[in-house]
Amino acid sequence: MNKIYCLRELEWALKNDAFAARIIGLTDIPDHSTLCIRLKKIENTAFFQVYKAFVFMLKPDVRITSIDSTALRSSRFDSEAKSGKGTRLGWYTGYKLHLVSSCDLIPLAFDITTANVYDNNCEQLIKQLDDHDIFALLGDAAYDSVKLFELCEQMSIHLLTDINLRRAKSVENIKNEYRIRNSLYLESPIGEKIYKHRISVERLFSILKMRYGLENPRLYGFNKYKSHVIWTLLLYLIEKLLDKDQGVACNNFPWNK
Repeated sequence: MNKIYCLRELEWALKNDAFAARIIGLTDIPDHSTLCIRLKKIENTAFFQVYKAFVFMLKPDVRITSIDSTALRSSRFDSEAKSGKGTRLGWYTGYKLHLVSSCDLIPLAFDITTANVYDNNCEQLIKQLDDHDIFALLGDAAYDSVKLFELCEQMSIHLLTDINLRRAKSVENIKNEYRIRNSLYLESPIGEKIYKHRISVERLFSILKMRYGLENPRLYGFNKYKSHVIWTLLLYLIEKLLDKDQGVACNNFPWNK
């Protein structure tokens, strides 16, 4: 939230802010190399357990959830970034954040890939939802995939997506049973009502980018970008928990709550 993206800068900021260091409980300020070692150790061992713990503390409304990805542009000097096509950006170079959001904008599960990974290659992301009692998972036409319908059925999750006609001329030409059931349910009154909740994941992406600086084109290297994204998501959960303790239910900026 202080727009610090470098551990050298973090070390300098803590040394010049005795009040912050005291709140954290630091008597000595570690140098940037020590901070780097500690952060990497947390990321490789305990991060996802900590992340899950925060999600469950927030008690999200998980009956209806949404899945989507968002473009994360990187530095043009980033040799590890790949080219991909975004809905709004068109062709770009960088990475993707794939995310499942609850209706109350809690990121339940996520994955970070290069930009060339297609949205429906998200089986591992969906498998992370095992701990949640999810009724419906909503996605756009990119998730209209037989393999995802089969996986969600095994997990007792109802996958509802927009229709991807591919080479079919109309919905009537769709042959697969899963995709036929999906199209019929989507066109039903209750399906239309449920599918309106899909916008929640797009609202979450907007908040993360505008308020938390999720997309940072100055960064380069997959691991560096991944570290930035996972700590940004954890920060969001921490602030949501603080808001919950204070009885704040909105997602406005602090000065507008």
